Amino acid sequence: MLTTLALMTLSMAPAQAGTPEFKNVRFTYGLLGQARKDTRFLPGDAVCLAFDVDSMKVREDGRVRYSMEMEVTKKEKGQPTAVLTRKPQDLETMNTLGGGTFPSFAAWPIPRDAESPGEYTVKVIVTDRTTKKAATLSRKFTVQSTRLGFVQVFLSSLRGDPIPPVAVPGQRIMLHHRLVGFDFDKKKQTNVTLSIRLLDADGKPTLAKPYKGDIKTDAKTAPGEMVLTPYLMDLNRPGKYKVELKAVDNVNGKSTTETLDLTVLDTTK
Repeated sequence: MLTTLALMTLSMAPAQAGTPEFKNVRFTYGLLGQARKDTRFLPGDAVCLAFDVDSMKVREDGRVRYSMEMEVTKKEKGQPTAVLTRKPQDLETMNTLGGGTFPSFAAWPIPRDAESPGEYTVKVIVTDRTTKKAATLSRKFTVQSTRLGFVQVFLSSLRGDPIPPVAVPGQRIMLHHRLVGFDFDKKKQTNVTLSIRLLDADGKPTLAKPYKGDIKTDAKTAPGEMVLTPYLMDLNRPGKYKVELKAVDNVNGKSTTETLDLTVLDTTK
């Protein structure tokens, strides 16, 4: 089973030095994305565990020196089996806004194969390299058997950099998404209807005619996974919205829906 790992850190703020502590732990839709409602994933998706590390020693210039290590294990015959192990990495971040807290995350792309389904545990250990104190974080998640569903769903800038579900009027952002678990007809062709619409705070569609398209391709072009064209959104007014993705597999009649939150801030106030 092919596995890779990403351990990355951003910058934020506050708290005094002590024993490191994890706060605001959640699985998210990609880096900087909103929290997921459950811990069930599909093969081909990417597990992203976000968290804040609190009570770190901060130098006068704002630098925080720490190390991070991670392990992903799968429950096999009642026993944990290591799927991935990342040895401690010496890292450093800059708390420009002051304080002893910084946000970070660990990410693991789930292989899209028959061996992936099962029960997993991800463990992260952060050590303050100045005080030598450490904290351990463990979270369980499940990889389900492949079914019709969206994977690797996240928002980005036009350059493709991940962004949070918060924007401003005049901003252009993209919705990234992939589809797995679809079937082929007797001619080895797909027949999927994809639709994307935005709903306002009252649950009403923002457009009378949302995006809709039929995807018909062969097994060579979509070998178990459709890498769909990012959906461009021009944000013209503030408000709270829902971005709704829906796919219908016309070969077997099954459907799937994924919904993301999007807040467009009013910058005139």
